[in-house]
Amino acid sequence: MAKYFPSILVPGISEHLGVQTVKKLGLLWSCVKDFEKLKDIVSQLQPLLLVAEEQQAVNHEVKVWLEKLTDILYEVGDLLDDLSTRALRMTQNKKAKQVCIFFSKSNQLAFHLRMGPKIKTILNNLDHIANDMRKFHFEERHGKIPVEENRERDHNAFCPEEVLVGRDKEKKAVVDFLMDSNVKENVSILPIVGTGGMGKTTLAQFAFNHERIQEYFQLKMWVNVMSCVSRDDDVMEKTIVRKILESARNEKVTLNPLMHPVTIFEKEMYGKKYLLVLDNVRINDRELEEWFELKRVLIKHGARGSKILVTTRSEEVADTMCTVKPYYLRGLDEYYSWYLFKQMAFKNGQEPDDERIVNMGKEIVRKCEGVPLIIITIGRLLYFKNSETEWLSFMNNELSRIRLNDEADILATLKLVYDQLPQHLKQCFAYSCLFPKDYEIDKSTLINLWIAQGFIKSSNEEDECLEDAGHEYFMDNEEDECLEDAGHEYFMELISRFFFEKVTIDWSGEVSSCKINDLMHDLAMLIAGPSVTTLNSFTYEEDVNKSTRHLWVGYDIEHYLYLARLISKAKCRLRTFLSPSDSEPRYMTECDAIFSSFKTLRALQLGSRSLDGLPSSSFCKLNSLRYLDLSGMYKMKKLPDSITSLQNLQTLKLCNCNWLEEWPREFSRLVNLRHLDINGCWKLTYMPRGLGQLTKLRSLSDFLVSPQLDSLNMLHSGGLNELKGLNYLRGDLQIRNLGCGKDDAEDYEAANLGEKEKIRFLKLHWDDSFGWRDDADAELRKLEALRPHDRKLKRLELSGYKGAEFPRWLSSLTNLVEFQLSKCKKLQCLPPLSQLPSLKRLFLKYLDDIEYMSDSDYEYIFTGTFFPSLEELQLYYCPNLKGWWREEPPPRSLPASFPCLSELSISDCTVLDSMPMFPRLEKELVLSNASWKPMQQSLMMNMDSSIFASSSFAPISKLKRLQLHRIEDLQILPEKGLQNLTSLESLQIFHCHRLESLSQGIQYLTRLQQLKINHCDKLDLGGNDEAGMGWQGLTSLLSLDFIGLPKLVHLPSGLQHVTTLHKFQISSCCRLRALPYWICKWTSLQQFEISNCPSLTSLPEEMRLLKSLEVLTIRKHCPKLLPRCESETGEDWSKIAHIPKLYLDWPSEEEVKNGRKRFNAYYSYPSKVNNLVEKSHATGTAKNMDKKRTPRTFVMINYTVQQEGERRIKRNLRRKGRKGVIWAEAKRLLRNRGVELRASSSRMDI
Repeated sequence: MAKYFPSILVPGISEHLGVQTVKKLGLLWSCVKDFEKLKDIVSQLQPLLLVAEEQQAVNHEVKVWLEKLTDILYEVGDLLDDLSTRALRMTQNKKAKQVCIFFSKSNQLAFHLRMGPKIKTILNNLDHIANDMRKFHFEERHGKIPVEENRERDHNAFCPEEVLVGRDKEKKAVVDFLMDSNVKENVSILPIVGTGGMGKTTLAQFAFNHERIQEYFQLKMWVNVMSCVSRDDDVMEKTIVRKILESARNEKVTLNPLMHPVTIFEKEMYGKKYLLVLDNVRINDRELEEWFELKRVLIKHGARGSKILVTTRSEEVADTMCTVKPYYLRGLDEYYSWYLFKQMAFKNGQEPDDERIVNMGKEIVRKCEGVPLIIITIGRLLYFKNSETEWLSFMNNELSRIRLNDEADILATLKLVYDQLPQHLKQCFAYSCLFPKDYEIDKSTLINLWIAQGFIKSSNEEDECLEDAGHEYFMDNEEDECLEDAGHEYFMELISRFFFEKVTIDWSGEVSSCKINDLMHDLAMLIAGPSVTTLNSFTYEEDVNKSTRHLWVGYDIEHYLYLARLISKAKCRLRTFLSPSDSEPRYMTECDAIFSSFKTLRALQLGSRSLDGLPSSSFCKLNSLRYLDLSGMYKMKKLPDSITSLQNLQTLKLCNCNWLEEWPREFSRLVNLRHLDINGCWKLTYMPRGLGQLTKLRSLSDFLVSPQLDSLNMLHSGGLNELKGLNYLRGDLQIRNLGCGKDDAEDYEAANLGEKEKIRFLKLHWDDSFGWRDDADAELRKLEALRPHDRKLKRLELSGYKGAEFPRWLSSLTNLVEFQLSKCKKLQCLPPLSQLPSLKRLFLKYLDDIEYMSDSDYEYIFTGTFFPSLEELQLYYCPNLKGWWREEPPPRSLPASFPCLSELSISDCTVLDSMPMFPRLEKELVLSNASWKPMQQSLMMNMDSSIFASSSFAPISKLKRLQLHRIEDLQILPEKGLQNLTSLESLQIFHCHRLESLSQGIQYLTRLQQLKINHCDKLDLGGNDEAGMGWQGLTSLLSLDFIGLPKLVHLPSGLQHVTTLHKFQISSCCRLRALPYWICKWTSLQQFEISNCPSLTSLPEEMRLLKSLEVLTIRKHCPKLLPRCESETGEDWSKIAHIPKLYLDWPSEEEVKNGRKRFNAYYSYPSKVNNLVEKSHATGTAKNMDKKRTPRTFVMINYTVQQEGERRIKRNLRRKGRKGVIWAEAKRLLRNRGVELRASSSRMDI
């Protein structure tokens, strides 16, 4: 049953009915009197509304009265907005000398004749409603909400770990369930049951992210079921399956309408051990059968050990879904309840000295009955109440009304906490329920929507009187705090009070997004009432009514014309219409129909991938529009010129409008624009002339320097001087197309970047594709002119810079955290980056002429200041990089360099011949297409005890992940060097074509959990396998991959000692003929995959003994093995019949046909593709054909092209035949894969 809470509307309306508004509108005296009467009536209503809102639950007449009051208050707001918009438009449409005419007595009279009757009507209606109120005899509630002290937020108080206090037993039980491998079922389901606010989701989230299970499951998925709710059961099932697939793939998924979603699910989950959390499950009687079917699907697929957690408030749901006994979550005991309350209510979690406050706190905790969410929210509420009087007032007035018998009581208790919020937060929180449950809400988007709705008012941003508009309207007074800063404070305050949670932190440590707890979302929906509607399924008439003000349209909505008719029929005056990119009008008529219903709209999101434009006639009538998001309209080439009539517009987002290439005329008329986002508009080549007049701009994603290729472009484009006055810009700014015109240093200096002190991330991109060229000295002067403000700049990216050196200002960026430098072809030396004290991440890419990381001598090494804070370093394609400094320091000074580095990646730096020591290199080291020499030296230096005598540990000894790609001079891993990699957990070796041996040193990798060896042509794993000493040292190994090893004839015998192995994959090992008998010793093996092993003839008898094996996959191109594994009839079937999941992947006819495009060889298969005749320029036959099997069909085996040289061979093979080096190289490469190549005049045989 809908409820109405008009109290959240009153403060904003009262503020806008003040004297300042009257001055702003320049109304006649009679209108001024009407406005005063409106304000008086609203002021009289305000203190009685809280009482009235409580009584609506038991008194239907009060509820009807509140509904009427809510509607008339919205009308008052719309009237004020309409008046302001008309006044603003008149001001902008007149020249300065005509402004006086607008405010003249004659024009005021005409204005009054138009608007006066409307004001009178609203006044009479409101007065009538106020008179009706008297019959209810409401009593004003005493004890007003005090104005809270601006107390500093205790950020440590809302750490997620604190919410799970007193839950050690529960945490252990759930994690142990997930890790339990001694189960009969493939998939086990554990429901976690508890009333709202008990922390079910938080407990599931703790287990989901627990370090013990990160490598235990192949797939981890999380779905909030309440976000999938639909009237249509079939739609709900499809939505849940789609959400599961999206979580598994970490990307948007569109289901094929021709395939049942269960079929897609089966294919995705088959043979995989997964963890799935179904959060907030509620089932009604109508859905019971569908949920039984969904449960059947879930438990049918997945490898043994797969687990599902279900969080629910209902015991009936638990009984329906469980395969094991449900876990019931109870309230916290007295000790932990008090501990949690202290963390929330008292600064630093310490009890105050005032014993009376402590006693009151303990009494409050007893009333909370151990419900964590109630303890947290009440605790945070009281955190902002400092005096004993305020605590006592809460005890006397609110505490006595707390009841926690059922879910409705919990919601009512949260409503009491909500009532105590400061007025400026109430409407902001209620509006947030517009987003669906479990939706990740972007902070900046939410703040801009708050601003668009008028919920935020900065105390330092004064409204200007339009009487002075002719002179001062375009002038911005300096702001100490802008609307965005105030919105940020609102957002953070709601987080600190736990109305928002599950925050995401960006690269700079700032909160970037959040979610809303399900109960808090229910509370916000209760407060917002019918004014907020969220549509996630087919629309019904009752979904949209006259009270609807804010509408979210989910991705299932397709019938926009029907929706437009509903909006028009309901006569609802929408203020918000948000439609994500998946949901879109397909035709201009649908778009036009929607817009015609948006007379009072303030926020619009419409990401249509079908429309190539907007209906100009209806679009220009959205006079109140402040927030416009057209992101994803990639077909749109131009915004309509009528958009500049939307002079209230504050936010314009055009992200990924890929084909947008032209700005509307008179863009400078958008005088209230604060945010312009054109990220991903790659067709745009210029900025509109007059952009610099939009001095209210706070964020600008990109500024495009015009190449000025034609007269039209020159006429409408603005230069860098447009940035000169935009000094309130903040956040990220990217300047593209630098160097594409004839601008000189003075033009660059006009950008005035030094005055933009709130820019955090600056990206400067040069572009030479327009044909302009300049000398290096001129480029240096231009970059010098682009000097940014160094106070808050955290990230700097330079790409395509054409100078040979850097200006001095780079060394002054002492707060810089990240620096990216790429495609600077003339650059010969790097700036003095080693001196930047805050630099944590450094990325250097495509720097052709750089020879050393530092041209300075090594004096910094001795003072310990060589990159003192650097944590991550990436070097990519620096072909002439030789070393780190020109003059090599003595070895004893090496440990002082890079003291904080934990991640290092070096790719395509082929002449780098040295590497300093990295004392804290812990996370990852990647070497790709680089020399092995520096790594060899580093490993061997670790053995020099004299160098590291003073160090607590040897460098690289803490390294966890090592990747080696295309290391051409690597022949053997040094046995002594591997001794120090004692912390290594993952080792990957790819395309090291000269690697011949791993050496016995692998025995020291006792913590290694993952080993992958791919396409190492000369690696012979069985050649030096005496006693298996090397392999048996891998006592922690869980996953092993051998892929593309042509010399592998048999598995190393030492592997029989690796009994911890869970997963083994072997692929493209063309000479492997048999699997060993000792494979039965792999007692922990759960997954085994074989593919592209044409010589493998059979499986060993000992396969029967692999009792833990859950999944066996034999993929294509095992022509001798696949027939033997045929169900019931194959010779090896009895050896594998006990395995729960068998996946035999036969090639399809389509795959055979598509294989023509690749470099291929042919083998003989039994006829799975009937009567297929291949006619190709290159054909071949396999040796050792089984002549007893008929009929026969040639089926391709595709060799993946791995080396750059092979691509060249493939391209030239037909042209050159067997002549020349190309043919010889092809023979060598294929021979290494066990394939003989011979030529004939008309074809090539393999």
